[in-house]
Amino acid sequence: NQVVKFLSKQKKIKEVLYPHKPHSKNYKNWKKYYSGSTGLLGLVIESKNKMSVYKFVNSLKLFGIGYSWGGFESLAVYQDIHREFTKYKRKNLHIVRLHIGLEDPKDLIYDIKKSLRFIK
Repeated sequence: NQVVKFLSKQKKIKEVLYPHKPHSKNYKNWKKYYSGSTGLLGLVIESKNKMSVYKFVNSLKLFGIGYSWGGFESLAVYQDIHREFTKYKRKNLHIVRLHIGLEDPKDLIYDIKKSLRFIK
């Protein structure tokens, strides 16, 4: 996936949560139990400024805001961190959930690249 490869190289993104990625923590389980993947992934973003992460999400032009239930469009949403994710909260880490749709990956990458500048 071109978008996942691009995201994996970004300094502002601490981790891409995508089990289909060969070096991810859950790749072996994915390989064992699944035969395909979707465009659903998570981004762990390191920032002391939560509002800048919101601004990143809200500035995306090709991504709608919301959760994906199997649609074709690209979506993004800031994932509020609950009790089970306290390890992220303590380290100024934020989760953004993305669904990569059917738009041209080059266009999506360009959109993400422009919006990454808002993360402080």
